[in-house]
Amino acid sequence: MFGFNEKEDFIPKIFRDLEQKSINHIFLNLYNSLVEDDLKIPYIYAKKADCLRNIFELKIQNMSIERTLRFSKIKQFCPYSHKIIKAYKEGNLNQIQLEAKMPKYTLAKLIQNMFLSPSFTLPLQVAFEAFVYDKICKSNTKSKVKIYKNIIIINEKMAVMPLFCKNGDKDIELALQFIKENSFERFYIVYPRNKNFTQHEEIRHFLYENNKTLLKLVPYTINNQILRRC
Repeated sequence: MFGFNEKEDFIPKIFRDLEQKSINHIFLNLYNSLVEDDLKIPYIYAKKADCLRNIFELKIQNMSIERTLRFSKIKQFCPYSHKIIKAYKEGNLNQIQLEAKMPKYTLAKLIQNMFLSPSFTLPLQVAFEAFVYDKICKSNTKSKVKIYKNIIIINEKMAVMPLFCKNGDKDIELALQFIKENSFERFYIVYPRNKNFTQHEEIRHFLYENNKTLLKLVPYTINNQILRRC
């Protein structure tokens, strides 16, 4: 699990040796890859927060101040959003009755998502896939990028299979099966970079005589730096 409740953070084992600022930054990269633009959190909060929950507490506090100071008219009033924000400011979130609909204001959405349930955790495999896909798209703006069976394909020549958890032979067998059914110059299985996995590993394989696909296991750094490749 990667997330938090009111009392503690839940940190994946591969990241537990990192300092809190780095953990915050990795979490925020994965979180931002999953949500709409209005719910994305600036990375400055990863530097300021002393735990995962505090990232959202700081952001919500700032948004509450900005909302108080804003004098422009609200385009669409949302009673449910107003009720959530009011309860948050008064410290009465535990007394609020949840409704089936989503609040319309970004501030209320954040409060509901983070603090109106016992805990908040990321779906790690889905988040890592989304993060890698988003980063590849931003790094290869002139390339054709698509997803097929959870595998990212670039220009029909290179394939990337993001996996959050490393499962050795099983992962390689899955990749080899996909290589056998398709034609790629390169196939990369990417995992989150951590202290136990920092170097590329080339996998030597033999499927059939004419297959020349390069297969590698790759440590993938979870950050928001974009390197333009074309």
